[in-house]
Amino acid sequence: MERPIYRILHVIFALGLAHALFLLGQEGVRAYQLAQERARLEEALRQAEARVARLQAEVKAARDPAHLEALVRRLGFVRQEEILKRR
Repeated sequence: MERPIYRILHVIFALGLAHALFLLGQEGVRAYQLAQERARLEEALRQAEARVARLQAEVKAARDPAHLEALVRRLGFVRQEEILKRR
């Protein structure tokens, strides 16, 4: 014969099990969202590192006198001893 206390214990167990499954589901959703956020941040980091590499290349080129002279000549400047001829 089943005692009334066992019914209450079964209900409490069922509620505890439902609560544990709910929390487990919540943790699964949180883990999925964190994985997406991590992927987005890693992509942003890769883009930032690529930008840093490009800027370092520009700084290195800016320190090169030949590169600077080429930039200035594209703007139409000439040296004092040179004569500018139109095409």
